[in-house]
Amino acid sequence: MTTTPSNRSASHEVWQRPFVKAHQDWCDDFVLELRLRDVPGPVIGDRLAEVEAHCADTGESPAEAFGDPTDYAMQLDEQSEPDLVSGVWKVVVNSAAQVLALLVGTTAAGAWARGEELSYNAVQVGAIALLVAILLAMPALLRPIVQRPWAVGLPVLGLGAATGAGTAVAGRLDLPALLTLAPAAVTVVLFVVVVALAVAEFRELARDADSDLVTSPLPAPQAPATGDRRRLVALLPSALIPVGYVVLSAVAWVLA
Repeated sequence: MTTTPSNRSASHEVWQRPFVKAHQDWCDDFVLELRLRDVPGPVIGDRLAEVEAHCADTGESPAEAFGDPTDYAMQLDEQSEPDLVSGVWKVVVNSAAQVLALLVGTTAAGAWARGEELSYNAVQVGAIALLVAILLAMPALLRPIVQRPWAVGLPVLGLGAATGAGTAVAGRLDLPALLTLAPAAVTVVLFVVVVALAVAEFRELARDADSDLVTSPLPAPQAPATGDRRRLVALLPSALIPVGYVVLSAVAWVLA
């Protein structure tokens, strides 16, 4: 059974629907799996509307009619067009790049304040390379982290923290510098990079707020929410890293 909206502007977010609230766990797992597969919000809403319409006709629960929500979402995604994707992975990769720039840039700020060169020995370069590998692997790790936060997410977080700490500790080793950089230039350039990435992330999140919401084409149970609040929500995570960059750099400068 296929439900095709005739007027997308009249759509509303699925979380307002009594059906979704009544079957919250099933719907959450269904939406999460499709989101992890980078399916656009409106397409997810259409699929969920099909589930709701079928259950309304038959009187079945979604679990009775379609089985496990993750398995059913996988089946639907395999049948969908490959070019229907959203920006989930773009935001993940963007955030990972900001974290790396934050770590290196704030370290450079401390070296700048002390009047020292920013230098990395072989152990530090290796630790940074491992951290880069972890960040680049985040798109592949996102699914197991969400599904098993304690078994997968906690070890990944611990490994990332240990890598960052190892970089700082390795700096105290009496090893020759393998890489030497001007700290002032690194601090300023990476701040510009962080801001540029934050702007790109905000645009992606704001675009999602307008066009990638999980909306239902079925009649709305109440008036749809305005987009102003969603844009504010998109601004907060986008501004977090740049603000953190300034604060941590200031702390490093004061403590130098």
